[in-house]
Amino acid sequence: MLALLLTGAAPAAAEEPTTAVTIPGTPLTVYVGPLGQCQSSYANLEFNFFSPSVQIGDCGLFLAFPPTASRSGQPAALAEKTYGFSGSAGPNLPSHYQFVERSAVSGTGSEASPYTQTTVFKVVAGVSEGETEKEVEFARVSDTTTYINGQPQFTSSYTVENTSGGPLYFRAIYAGDLYVAGSDYGVGLFLGGPPRFVGGQNPSVGVIGGFIEAPAPAPPWSAFEEGCWNATPEGRCEGAATTDAGIWHLVREAATLSVGSEGEQHLFNNTIDPALIDNGVGVEWDEHLNTALAKGGKVTYTIINRTQVPGTLQIAPANQTLVQGQTAAINVTSLDTAGQPYAGKVLRYTISGANPQSGAVTLNASGQAQIAYVGNNAGIDTIQMYVDLAGNGTQQSSDPAGTASVTFTPRPPTPNSSYTVQAIHANANGTITITFVPTQSGQATLEVTVPTGTIARRDALLARISRHRAKQGRGHHLKRCSAGKIKIKRRCLPRTTVVGKTSANGTAGQPLTISVHLAGKALSALRKGKTIHALATLTYRSALGGTPTVSTYHLTIKPKRSARRGHRGGKHRH
Repeated sequence: MLALLLTGAAPAAAEEPTTAVTIPGTPLTVYVGPLGQCQSSYANLEFNFFSPSVQIGDCGLFLAFPPTASRSGQPAALAEKTYGFSGSAGPNLPSHYQFVERSAVSGTGSEASPYTQTTVFKVVAGVSEGETEKEVEFARVSDTTTYINGQPQFTSSYTVENTSGGPLYFRAIYAGDLYVAGSDYGVGLFLGGPPRFVGGQNPSVGVIGGFIEAPAPAPPWSAFEEGCWNATPEGRCEGAATTDAGIWHLVREAATLSVGSEGEQHLFNNTIDPALIDNGVGVEWDEHLNTALAKGGKVTYTIINRTQVPGTLQIAPANQTLVQGQTAAINVTSLDTAGQPYAGKVLRYTISGANPQSGAVTLNASGQAQIAYVGNNAGIDTIQMYVDLAGNGTQQSSDPAGTASVTFTPRPPTPNSSYTVQAIHANANGTITITFVPTQSGQATLEVTVPTGTIARRDALLARISRHRAKQGRGHHLKRCSAGKIKIKRRCLPRTTVVGKTSANGTAGQPLTISVHLAGKALSALRKGKTIHALATLTYRSALGGTPTVSTYHLTIKPKRSARRGHRGGKHRH
């Protein structure tokens, strides 16, 4: 075993730099520490990880090596040790990586050529050889950080190589002390995705910071947690009254956790703390906790480190006018200032005005949602909405918010052409008058017809004779008229003749009197003392349209007595 360890003896350690490498992107500026520590600032805001004045952030990758029991070949020199860095305020680990080398920043920041920087460090432990101790390298980590201009996130890929000459068991952890947009306090935030996001929000400005799970083929997280940044020995969150294990406390204890009877025991508990606390965040990968990484083997853990600044809600249409009973549809899009969607977040809204109500819809993968409701009542509605970034149902001043307005005009009444007749008069002077009350405003037409024979009696008599002869077989050469017509003077004429027609406009609820004066032969016959049998047809149609109401009245118009006497006297003198 000694010979094996000696073959992995570490060369002299390179001097560890004291500054970070800067990737000068837009809107993110990314900083990489000499041991892979992560740091960033968004659009010249303050740093997103503690400390507020140091470019080397309290954030990065940790490797926790479990006890050797039941892990054949695990180097005893690594047992129950967690490797990483101490940080400005934690986790204060006794076992640090050793710096190896780092590259300059390459690339142009475009999608085709992203900014790229690589930092290499190693896991070294002292191994006794007789009375002497030598430092031996057991693993090497290459941290490759990439950033594309315009994005609110950067990607760190940590490739862990087993250089020990034997199997390695470990738990990989990526964790940080959040200081989002310059605030040491935040509320927990988790998005189920995919991809999953875990982190916190600075409620004073709405900025979100945390980790996104990288897509396959990168290994998925085994567990995650957002909570207190650290804990006291009594298990209380430092700086708060809550009981919380603390992210840095868990990182320090990661190598000492035993494996439960039902399999792996996760370090983190897959929860977030919705309270406003001095918070931290962590994720873990446990696939090599009980299954060794073979000699010379490599595994890459990729994390997407995201800072998200809410943009203004995009609302379309912001104002619309509909008819009562129609459905209002308001399309809302919520993106951050870099154009990234707030997928999976809840858009809450309250409607005040004619149709008061409230509700919530979930933003889709494009950060879009639609608020739709029926305007049962006429009037103006004001829709106030916000994206519940914290997910606690309470609007924060930093939540993306907006307002829309919908005006519902009264629906037009159903067309109704009905009316109520008050009086009908057939006067001896040949005037027919109808008084009625319409339900709705509209137009009335009164048409009066009489049998054609009434005004052409002799011709009508000849027509009856012709029909009689036709039935007897005589006069078969006479052409018959079509149905509804009568032959008069060898011509087919309608059986009835219009002798008067007029129209008038009616007002809803107001009596309307409409009159027709007989004209032509009908009036002449009446003056000669003949009684006229007329058919009065009253048609009324609402101004709103619809089917008109039609009523017919059979009326008898009798001449004045003087006209009758004059007619008889004339005949007597003749």
